[in-house]
Amino acid sequence: MKKAPTVGESIAWHAESIEDVLRRVESSPDGLGSSEARRRLEVAGPNELPRARRVPFWWVFLRQFHSPLIYILAAAALFSVVINELTDASFIGVVLLINAIIGSIQEWRAEKANQSLQKLIVTRAAVTRDGETIELPAAELVPGDVVWLESGNRVPADMRLLSAHSLEVDESLLTGESLSVLKDPEWPRVTHATLGDRKNMCFAGSVVARGRGAGLVVETGGRTAVGRLALDLSARGGGKPPLLLRLERFTRLIGVAVLAAAAMVALLGVLLQGKTAGEMFMVAVALAVSAIPEGLPVTLTVVLAIATARMARRGVVVRKLAAVEGLGSCTLVASDKTGTLTCNELTVHVALLPDETEYAVSGAGYSPHGEVRRDDAVVNAGELPALAALTRACMLCNEGSLHRAGEEWHWHGDPTDIALLAFGIKAGCSHEQLELQYPQLNQIPFEAEHKFAATFHRAPGAAPCAAVKGAPERVLDMCSWDAAEETPPASAWPTTPRRWRRAASGCWLSRRANAWTPPRAARRPIRSGCVSWASWA
Repeated sequence: MKKAPTVGESIAWHAESIEDVLRRVESSPDGLGSSEARRRLEVAGPNELPRARRVPFWWVFLRQFHSPLIYILAAAALFSVVINELTDASFIGVVLLINAIIGSIQEWRAEKANQSLQKLIVTRAAVTRDGETIELPAAELVPGDVVWLESGNRVPADMRLLSAHSLEVDESLLTGESLSVLKDPEWPRVTHATLGDRKNMCFAGSVVARGRGAGLVVETGGRTAVGRLALDLSARGGGKPPLLLRLERFTRLIGVAVLAAAAMVALLGVLLQGKTAGEMFMVAVALAVSAIPEGLPVTLTVVLAIATARMARRGVVVRKLAAVEGLGSCTLVASDKTGTLTCNELTVHVALLPDETEYAVSGAGYSPHGEVRRDDAVVNAGELPALAALTRACMLCNEGSLHRAGEEWHWHGDPTDIALLAFGIKAGCSHEQLELQYPQLNQIPFEAEHKFAATFHRAPGAAPCAAVKGAPERVLDMCSWDAAEETPPASAWPTTPRRWRRAASGCWLSRRANAWTPPRAARRPIRSGCVSWASWA
């Protein structure tokens, strides 16, 4: 294997043919052998992002004294010793010690919690080694490995795609784009394409939203796109929090004011009262020491410690106390993308049936805690055939996963699919039971070109059926009546496509999708319903 490129180098893997990529990493579509992989691991190192050096407790303790106000208090304590005011010196020393202890304990707890979280987050990957697909920790991946991806996987390294089947990847971590990117191994190679446009690549840290694929590892660890970004950020000094900036200004102000006042008092004592310079110097020092607010640092530390504890109860790890105040000082957030300022979780709020019956859906986020109501009465899909048809289509034409493990809900997949699964569970349906009752025969994956997805199922005691979901304008065009009928019969559902569009737009919140049962031979109305949702902040 050739020498791995240094972190600063960047190879345009997306602009080379797959044959050239395989030749460059000295691999094949069948992957590597175990012995060769071990040798490359020794050369390239583990597939891990560069981590900051662990900070010892004594350094965290000393860091609490790194403040201009602390410097002034320390100087005041020193002058108190010089003028033999040991009581004042002891009091200031105790205040500084208490301040350091409180801050150190809070920051050390956050540091330990952060280290524990890093130990819990262990990514694994399906890799082809010695001709067999096995599961390994992502840290053991090396350039030349062939990795298999499926819905819900986190991409473990930068990879050039070998194959893909409806593979969509969420790259918002790198690009800020909330919409998933449809990948294509045969994407026309463009040398100067931006990161988000390289559709034949998958990058470490991104998440597979739907579909499957296989990729050849080309970069690992600090040489990945996210690794280079992490190194770039770590090389730049962080800005100071607003609290520290204000403390520095306050320290300069109080320092100048105290020194000016002490000098003025000393000068007046010498000129007007005939005191000696030595006597007035001691008076000026005593005045300066007494003017320093000894209790301010410990007061600020206690307030920030309380705020840090409150954040911890909400699952937020704050590594430095001043960061809490920094969050509260934000006055403007500018963003040109959708989904990046929310949890990127969709929630169904309204279900509209073709007879214009509207159901309100409560709850927020992916956890299916909520109810489906009509006129303040809780309804169940099992008691309403029309609502059951809608939820059945939502859950069958779906590649997401939403299941409960103990007291918590776990999910993976496309946000739209997960939102529809949560809606179905709130309506009283079970995804697992529907899959057993309606085994899938085939599917048409969603693609941006045709704007809909469809699955075909074996129905119990009936002909095979289909479930369709997609953009309103695309799926509504599939809905029609018999060409010989100028108007729908009285027995048909009363909503025509034009009225349906009007009604659907009335319940629109943020984004829309529709779920329908299959077309029938008579070309009668096939709409099962429409659901409307919004992003959850």
